[in-house]
Amino acid sequence: MTGLAVIVLFFMLSIQSSTSTARAASSPSLMEQVQALMDAGVMEGYHDGTLRLDSSVTRGQFVAFLVRALDLPSGDSGFKDVGPGSSLYKDISAAKKAGLLLGNAEGYALANDPVTRSDVAVMLDRAMQLKGEYPTKAALTYKDAADVTRYAYESVQRMTHYGLIKGTADNYFLPKKIATRGESAVFVYRLMEKLDLFSGSKDPITIPKPIDSSEVVVPVNDYQYIKVRMNTRGVPLTYDKRTIDAHIRSTDYHYYYHMGNASKPLGSLRVTLRKLDNGDVFAFTKFIHNGNNTYSASVIVPFQQSDNYSLAKYNTFGQVDQKHDDTFGVDKTSHPTGILSAKKGNAVVNEMMIGKNYISLHRQHNYPTGDKSVLRELIEERESYQMYTDKARNLVTTHVNVSVRSKAISENWILLSDKRLFANDNNRNDWFKRTISQYTTINNWLTADGAYTKLPWSIEPGYKMGYGRNITRLQGGVYLTAYTGNKERYFYDLVINAVADLDVFSSGAITAGKNPIFPTEYTSSLLKKTYGLTAPYVDTRLNENAALFLKNTSESLSIRELQGTNIRYADYLVKQKSLGNIIPITASSYLIADYYGIGNNHAKTHASLNHALGEMRFLLETYKQTNHPAYLKTAREIKAGIEALHPKWIRSNGDLWYRVSPAKAFGGDDYPHLTLADLLLSQNIFAETGIPRSIIFDEMIRSKTKYMVNNKVPIPAFIVQLLREQGFGSLINSTYQSSTNKADIEKRPKDSLDLLAE
Repeated sequence: MTGLAVIVLFFMLSIQSSTSTARAASSPSLMEQVQALMDAGVMEGYHDGTLRLDSSVTRGQFVAFLVRALDLPSGDSGFKDVGPGSSLYKDISAAKKAGLLLGNAEGYALANDPVTRSDVAVMLDRAMQLKGEYPTKAALTYKDAADVTRYAYESVQRMTHYGLIKGTADNYFLPKKIATRGESAVFVYRLMEKLDLFSGSKDPITIPKPIDSSEVVVPVNDYQYIKVRMNTRGVPLTYDKRTIDAHIRSTDYHYYYHMGNASKPLGSLRVTLRKLDNGDVFAFTKFIHNGNNTYSASVIVPFQQSDNYSLAKYNTFGQVDQKHDDTFGVDKTSHPTGILSAKKGNAVVNEMMIGKNYISLHRQHNYPTGDKSVLRELIEERESYQMYTDKARNLVTTHVNVSVRSKAISENWILLSDKRLFANDNNRNDWFKRTISQYTTINNWLTADGAYTKLPWSIEPGYKMGYGRNITRLQGGVYLTAYTGNKERYFYDLVINAVADLDVFSSGAITAGKNPIFPTEYTSSLLKKTYGLTAPYVDTRLNENAALFLKNTSESLSIRELQGTNIRYADYLVKQKSLGNIIPITASSYLIADYYGIGNNHAKTHASLNHALGEMRFLLETYKQTNHPAYLKTAREIKAGIEALHPKWIRSNGDLWYRVSPAKAFGGDDYPHLTLADLLLSQNIFAETGIPRSIIFDEMIRSKTKYMVNNKVPIPAFIVQLLREQGFGSLINSTYQSSTNKADIEKRPKDSLDLLAE
């Protein structure tokens, strides 16, 4: 066996066939297909750790794939050229018994002869007929249909009709072409898909009743359910109600229960099944305990038709470094537990990502205006689970244990799939490693209400372990970028979950097609002290990123319902002038305030250079998309406002100021390099929209670059290339080696607020 990185390598180097099957190999789906065949025991690698997907396949090898795919019983005789000592004897004797391989008139299997596409069609046809009646024949329209031999003609017709055989882009069948291992994998995968052989035994099961009042049973689908059980005796769970919330490509099914005596409950339990359109299901469990005792409970997940399991754990790849940050303090969360693979033999029947148990306290500060600031105080992130295997019953059961703390909220999440969450183990391992190294920017505390992440110390109410639903982190831009790169199922699930989170946070505004403006629900004590602004309020840059995420998701996943989300946010920016949420600069120019109160507090705040540049570029991108003059007009007014404040943006040391107040006072330390990138990218989009290059922007670029060089502030490679492309090479050539490479926008620097711009 080998890691699927080898698959990618061999495909990139070798599989260049003009056939449609070979073209399929150039897409990420080949990784899924080969891994599925390997998991099912149909295909394996060579002893040297390679798969050799470009090598030719023999008749014996191909029929062996089919025997394993169909799980055929053993035969009792072989052919003259395949004796008991042959490594393929078992498979070929089974194929002979089943009639898959007939041999020639002299009794030879010709097992070592290369298998042609005509041979493949015949063998596939025989395999199909073993499993049922598949008689329909297609009229062959291949340009070389006349070259198909008589013995294979009807098989080619049938397999063409049922989609197992396809022609080239030029509509040739190529009957004499030798099939490669990569092509053979695609053929066999199609066969197993058509015959539903991957699902194993997915017959509907009888959902059991709770064995007593201390547990509830929640059906997931026809062949899967979960239990939630109170392990502490004498604490019943009583059904209350069920509600349903539809989102885009997912639906939430909420099951509510009383915890304790229903007439005077100690608290509540909510189990939410978020069912995605690909069949995967997030299961979120939330206990709210108002009593004085601490209880134990378990989320129990049984996997039918499984006789063994494996567990890929995050901590196999290292430990997170929970170091102190001057702004955020210490983040006490880490990562999920890992992926459980429930198996029948070597075949993966189900997979489950196991999240941890998060225990927290609801914290809220009420204001005289009637507004409020809400967050959570994290008490503990816990990990406790057991696996049980009952081979006699073909059953693997997982218990994920949670602590139901007194006066606290206890939450857990899992993700269930009947497919592999990562078709490529290397991609999975890389993600685990990345999550460990970047644990503060990748969500791990998932809930049905949205992800909770560490907040700065400067919050009200003030708690060092304060966590909240941050708009930057609710969105799934980092997952969308990962999915776009390798199409892994887990990333798709996280993207759709992020869309649902934003929909929940906006009370269904996204699904309803309304203006998706997302409020910040916790107060920044710095904003309150400086401007008197309290939650809820709108952070323009965070909403810009959320709008970009929804737009990019719409385009990447072809989600029609999300089209125009960026346009609605652009409309919101245009509207700020009429709302008075601006800092006037001249009679015809202004900057939009970074924050805007949407409750009973409309205090005006500062405008940061970084925000202003981002808003201007966002409007120009929307103008490119729509050609609507309002977006161009507003972008020009913001641009003029930035320029009118020059040269005050430049500090005495050559660096830039971060913000300007409504009273035109400058202050704050600029980002190390993010604003420089914004300035350079702004010049690029000016050229794309017919706006003359800004001389003032060039002066700011020049000053910031000199400051960075003189103070030895590292300049990312992307910005170095942009500087050279725009004629600033002389400022950096003494420090950075000259290059003719073009700037790669995917390698641009990003802070935590800019991830969604991906």
